[in-house]
Amino acid sequence: MNRINAIYRAIKKINPSAQVSMSGTDISAVDTIIFENGTPPIPKEQILALIPQVELEMQQEAQAKIDNRNNALSKLQALGLSEAEVKELFKL
Repeated sequence: MNRINAIYRAIKKINPSAQVSMSGTDISAVDTIIFENGTPPIPKEQILALIPQVELEMQQEAQAKIDNRNNALSKLQALGLSEAEVKELFKL
């Protein structure tokens, strides 16, 4: 799971117009957040409290993409295309 993306999304849930920068590759990146262009600071605890919800949403989005792909594959196969043909057509 991309922790930086989860932190960024949590910030955007709190303040959709927030402009921030941060560094790092894990949850400790929350300690490096710089609120830019007059964006009011958001307490670290408030951001961290949203991380589990945001990560669940990210997992659900990833699963939805997989489900959509599989549904499309099934529909194309129902039209008579083989799985190999579909994979070749869409470079899967």
